Amino acid sequence: MTTYDGIILGAGHNSLILQAYLGRAGLRTICLDQAEQAGGGLSTIAFPHESEFLHNVHSFYHRGLTSLPWYRDLHLEDLGATYLQPDLNVAMLCRDGRSLQWWSDFDRTLDSFARFSRRDAETLQRWREAFLPIVRHILIPEAQHPPLPPAARKRLLEQTAAGRLLLETSRISPLEFVNREFEHPAVRAALLFFNGLREVDLRLAGFGHHIPALLASDAMAQMCVGGSKKLADALVRAV
Repeated sequence: MTTYDGIILGAGHNSLILQAYLGRAGLRTICLDQAEQAGGGLSTIAFPHESEFLHNVHSFYHRGLTSLPWYRDLHLEDLGATYLQPDLNVAMLCRDGRSLQWWSDFDRTLDSFARFSRRDAETLQRWREAFLPIVRHILIPEAQHPPLPPAARKRLLEQTAAGRLLLETSRISPLEFVNREFEHPAVRAALLFFNGLREVDLRLAGFGHHIPALLASDAMAQMCVGGSKKLADALVRAV
């Protein structure tokens, strides 16, 4: 029998990040998984077999990954996880041949939305401007620190206008927010589609702020060169 300081169950990316940090702290750990390869959903396969056509069978794009602290801390770019960020970041194709486009350049995004509804484009810009300080000064710091008890967080947010707007918007669901604020059905569908990629139940109250937060976020969809498995390989090297 071998004694470890910790046992990690599952070798997905969160487990590998944890194991790398524990190793840097001088702890001896073992990570157990039933799969033959580490990485969980970070899976890239060649199809047809042994061809050069690579397919990410689960985890495909990674939003704003290169700005995350662990990507920098673990020097993952040096270990083989290099990312591309397309200027045309994501698009929704419509039946009439048009498309709603989300660009790294937000002005181009506004132009795309304005082709469907000038009013909705103005609403898009208004909510983005309102949520820029919320994303930068509240949501990003919250995501990088241990959570406060809900009651304490609520008392803290109620002290500022930005915090009160966040609380108010959070009370409803993404679906309710989009139906309340936007008029064109394609715009509504696109915002829900773009936000739905984050795996949030769009009907669930408490997540209405996800839509304006998405508008104000600088984190764009990124793709790992060589496939998502390259990130898993880099994390294994970090471990």
